Amino acid sequence: MVMRVTGLASGMNIDEIVENMMKAQSIPLNKIKQQKTLLEWQRDSYREMNTLLLDFRSQLTNMKLSSFYRTRSVASTNEDIVSATVASGTGQASYTISKISSLAVAESRMTNSGISKLSSNKVDTTKSLFSIQDSFANADKILWKQGSVESKSIVTKEGEPITLGLADGVQITDVENMTVEVNGIKYTVIDRGTPKSGEVMVNKDTGELTFGDTIAANSTVKVNYVTDKKVENKTITKDTTQIQLKGALVAGQIKLSFKDGTDTTIELSDEYTGIDTNGNRIGKIKDVDKVVGEINYETGVITFNSEFNKYFPAETENSKEKPKLELTITSQQNYFSFGLTTHTSKGKIDEKFLIQGSESLNSVMSKVNNSKLGVTMFYDSYSDKVTMTRKETGVYNNSENGKEIEFTDGDFLTQVLGFHNITPDPPGNYINAENATFIINGLETSRQSNTFSMNGVTFTLKKTTDTPVTINVNNDNDKLYENIKNFVDKYNELVEKIEKKLSEPKYKNYLPLNDDEKEKLSETQQEKWENMAKSGILRNDSILSGLVTQMRTAIYSAVNQDDLDSAMKSLSAIGITTTADFTTAKLEINESKLKAAIEKDPNSIELLFNGTGATDGQKGVIQRLYDKVNATMDQLKERAGNSYSVNNQFTIGRQLDDLDDRIERFEDRLADLETRYYSQFTAMEQAIQKANSQAAYLAQFFQ
Repeated sequence: MVMRVTGLASGMNIDEIVENMMKAQSIPLNKIKQQKTLLEWQRDSYREMNTLLLDFRSQLTNMKLSSFYRTRSVASTNEDIVSATVASGTGQASYTISKISSLAVAESRMTNSGISKLSSNKVDTTKSLFSIQDSFANADKILWKQGSVESKSIVTKEGEPITLGLADGVQITDVENMTVEVNGIKYTVIDRGTPKSGEVMVNKDTGELTFGDTIAANSTVKVNYVTDKKVENKTITKDTTQIQLKGALVAGQIKLSFKDGTDTTIELSDEYTGIDTNGNRIGKIKDVDKVVGEINYETGVITFNSEFNKYFPAETENSKEKPKLELTITSQQNYFSFGLTTHTSKGKIDEKFLIQGSESLNSVMSKVNNSKLGVTMFYDSYSDKVTMTRKETGVYNNSENGKEIEFTDGDFLTQVLGFHNITPDPPGNYINAENATFIINGLETSRQSNTFSMNGVTFTLKKTTDTPVTINVNNDNDKLYENIKNFVDKYNELVEKIEKKLSEPKYKNYLPLNDDEKEKLSETQQEKWENMAKSGILRNDSILSGLVTQMRTAIYSAVNQDDLDSAMKSLSAIGITTTADFTTAKLEINESKLKAAIEKDPNSIELLFNGTGATDGQKGVIQRLYDKVNATMDQLKERAGNSYSVNNQFTIGRQLDDLDDRIERFEDRLADLETRYYSQFTAMEQAIQKANSQAAYLAQFFQ
């Protein structure tokens, strides 16, 4: 910003004089800016109209579908036995289901006897399985293993190996129960040889995965696996009295190692001591014979005593931090595994489950229920029994004596929860899957579900019966009437908004405000002024008025189709005409006349609206309107663009760019002119100052 000090010699307010002179010179610039604002308003108004047309075109697109006109209703002679629904466009038909021999049934299993050892002390489904294992009647059948159950999700990167990132000294075990999915697709896991397509080879020492298929970058690889131990690193100070480990732990398998203050490596281990008053398994943390802490195997919390503090380095006066110990802790969890297989509409599905000892029975059932197996499993505390039911009805395992639910690996489900000894006695413990079998229009057939679709009709079988039930599919004339009425309402809404824009009054004395004018008005006054200035921005617009004329012509012109009833060749012939107000292109409906036409010949109604042809005269009303609206939208886009357009792609945008160039050049000229004005006044000041100096000099000779 240029700093000027003026008027010292002349005593004139030069800044105010220059400012007023510049205001006069800026009048043409303000007019250019007003032109720009008016163009921007016009652009936005055109785009607003284009949005309205886009919405109307969507309505027309729906009306170009035959389902819009071929509305159907469906009725059953006995809804308690067979109900049905029908899709628009379905052919008129009649179906008779003369017999329903069986309904589709889902396979279901329920244990014959309770799973608890004592009826007075039933299994607590909320507590950890390891802590309540003795509550099960067949607790000895829980085949506990030791290790660390892990899961990992890896997003692959181009050129980088896919690895689980095992800690030093950690190995993968129990490969047969390891699962690997890539983008939801399961791979068979092997630990030796060369993987084929659909297989993945795991290096048990490094955790690197090698696939038989090419895995694309940014794929998601999900892995559930077991390692021989868990390794955790923790940094503690003397203030640390407890640390929290992960998972339910196994007695005799915990190791803590660290270097003490003499840089000697110390190794601590645990020793199981028994059950505390709360029923938790506890043990000692020992350095050979010296007890330095206690462990709660249920919670994984290790509590240190004062003896442990002796391992810390001694504090010095210059030490800024408290002494620390870097602990490396290795531990194992109790876990077991089991597998399930189901046969579904998506094919055969196999799932393997790794269950940690810290998990509850509720957690196990939740894992099963949320898997891809498609089964529902729950425990009933009253009967002390567990049930498992496939969600889908029908038979999908067509092998001889095939079962829809198969217990593939592990004894937890079969032995501990008792699914191994299920028999048909008592009744209801084992329900075989069945298909629905029935006779429809004389054809004996079968379905895996009680709800199925045929020729656009969806049937739902509810009861077995020998009594015939008839399903009739007929025209739904009321629905077709509503569809046409909704179209007319949408058309009238569009016409009303366009006509309002075309007839808006234009207030020539209200032009866009410049910055100086805005400063003199309140926000409310500015808003009112701007609304007046915007009014009539599209008054008598040729594109929009042309569209209204074209739509009126499309509505009233006869449709020439060979199969069209000669008495139904125009909308007016079926009761759709203009309103009594001749100033608008809105439509109104003669309800009784339109309903009579629909009742008489719905096929002609479809041809009148949606007929196709090479010429405009052959096309139905909707086809014509679609063409006109589409062409107008192209015109509006050519003139005003859309939100994604840049200025050089449409007419108004190019005009705006031209005005921006003119504004920039004009502002440069004004800046030069202002500089010249100040230069001239500065020269005047200098001349006055020089004259004053000369006068003062001469005056001294007359004193």
